[in-house]
Amino acid sequence: MILVRNAWRGLSAESPAGLRELIETIPDEAWRDDPVIAAAFGASYRTARGDRSRSALAYFEAALATLPADDPDAVIVRLQSAAALRTLGRLDDADDALDLAAEQAQAASAPGIEWRVTVRAMAALQRGMVQLHRGRYSDAAPLLAFADGLGERHLSRAEHVECLGGRALIAIGAGELDDAAGFVGQARSIAEGTLLLRSPFAATALIAELMVAVERLDSDTAHRLEVEIAAAAEGSDWEPFGWIATARLHALERDFSGALELIRRAGESYRGWHPAGSGAALGELLRAAILIRHGQGDAAWQVLSELPSDARHDLCAGRYIAQLRLVNGDVEGASAALAECDALGEAHAARTLAEVQLLRAAIEAERGNPVESALWCDRSLHHMQRTGTRSPLVMVPPLMLRELMNQAAARRQSPEIATLVERIRSAVDARLTAAGDEGGMLAPLTSRETIVLDQLRQGKTVATIAQELFVSGNTMKTHLRNIYRKLGVGSRGEAVRKAQTLGLYVTPGSPRGHSASPEADALH
Repeated sequence: MILVRNAWRGLSAESPAGLRELIETIPDEAWRDDPVIAAAFGASYRTARGDRSRSALAYFEAALATLPADDPDAVIVRLQSAAALRTLGRLDDADDALDLAAEQAQAASAPGIEWRVTVRAMAALQRGMVQLHRGRYSDAAPLLAFADGLGERHLSRAEHVECLGGRALIAIGAGELDDAAGFVGQARSIAEGTLLLRSPFAATALIAELMVAVERLDSDTAHRLEVEIAAAAEGSDWEPFGWIATARLHALERDFSGALELIRRAGESYRGWHPAGSGAALGELLRAAILIRHGQGDAAWQVLSELPSDARHDLCAGRYIAQLRLVNGDVEGASAALAECDALGEAHAARTLAEVQLLRAAIEAERGNPVESALWCDRSLHHMQRTGTRSPLVMVPPLMLRELMNQAAARRQSPEIATLVERIRSAVDARLTAAGDEGGMLAPLTSRETIVLDQLRQGKTVATIAQELFVSGNTMKTHLRNIYRKLGVGSRGEAVRKAQTLGLYVTPGSPRGHSASPEADALH
């Protein structure tokens, strides 16, 4: 019993089944009425899969009903109860439990200084993880930093691993991928020689490691981590967030069906939370991005318009609205979508700022402002070079991106930036070549271009089309040039034939503002 009482926090995480077996070797009459042993038994279920994880809360509540409120053990059990509530997605209840634990700690009878420091470290960890789920990174950061500073002495190994994983996620939110990788490395070092990397306590670190790999387009590492996360996060509060992170990997590799299914599962899981975790909004943002890639502008707009605003633009729905409008030729609308981002300036969340900068570069290039375009583009390139992230590159249509990189290559750059630019140019050229070889489109058509294409299919002359659309001959030439460029063809006849091959059609009056295909329409 002494071993269980002294080591149950660590044993419950690293060897939950072993802890239960150890408790069961104790005669029933010796522990059935001992609230601390009952809490230890419950803690062994916190990492259990499925409905058994709910058993932890029942044991904690039973223990708390027996322990005096001013008993130091009651505070520790209350903190464990808060962790169990968080695991079940009951974030408000977890915060209430942490408030009550703080009150009990103040009134606890004769605790030593060491105990009080341990309680503060545990409380900071739990409060920080709840704030992380809420998407309040600026609130979570100092809490987890405080807990990490005390972790070696005052947290269990499992708690310290979870804390470092949380700090890694915050670092990713700040755009500091090297810092995130450093926290993950520390977590792996602490977990070495244990089974913790297969437990929910390591889920945050593994998810952060996958997100870094995705940002850096390291698909081999990301796919390895996908398997590890599936095992570690199963049944935990980090499982739906893990699905969102994995969905982003699938989306980047154009497995859109797989990505959408993961987002659906995550959304279904978050619906049982109170309140829903920030991962729910992140999943919806990713769903909108996929819809944009598939040409489903109206569906994407619906998703984006319903997303909550966030003060520092950690989510930054505006960048996707700008992308949607830019793809559809609405340059001024794209610029307006970034107005709030511009107003934030350097206070904008760093992780999404590089994407905003590259979008702004494309917008200014389309406006015919090469100097401003170059400034925005170079700022984004410097961010990508420093952090290793490559996610901004998917925000700009490939033809626009190629032109931006061609212009960047013509400017004087540092050797590191010049190398990065050449790598991006090669990748974009390969992508465009592959799209042409496969007979696909090099970029989506705008709504007006789709209408023009349909008029061409009907055999109307360019002059007639211009008259019916109330546009000048020069505007019509621009539309035709863009259609030929996006379809990878050189004539009117080739454009019509390729449109028929791709199954493009027009939905008059649709707010989509583009052509669509049956495959894309199925995503509605």
